[in-house]
Amino acid sequence: MKKLMSVLMILLLAACASQPDTSATDAVDDFIVVSELEELDSVRMREQFHHTYLSERYIILRTRNANYLVRFRKRCRELNKRDVTPDVRFERNTLHAGFDTIRGCRIDRMYAIDKGQVEELVHLGKAPGEED
Repeated sequence: MKKLMSVLMILLLAACASQPDTSATDAVDDFIVVSELEELDSVRMREQFHHTYLSERYIILRTRNANYLVRFRKRCRELNKRDVTPDVRFERNTLHAGFDTIRGCRIDRMYAIDKGQVEELVHLGKAPGEED
């Protein structure tokens, strides 16, 4: 546990030292490797969902029963808006990595995350007490 915390602290310091969005994306990339997140091919969901913007490459997708980290193939500037909806999908009520899009941005990868990991990701790269 101490080793994991040390690695995360180093990643946080590195994230603070570089460009804002690039550092956030790099920090999330590192978080995925360190946490050994499970990659998913598809995610079942309802028509509506909520999301939390992390960077131009990542969002946290929140459904009623689970949370997912979603990575996009390219930078997507549309993700920082409040109202984000999936585009017409390959299969109704299911998002598929590699096929489906959100606001025109193709989903590259999806990972299952728990509530604790959601909190870590939301605060990744922020100084203690820093507001969102």
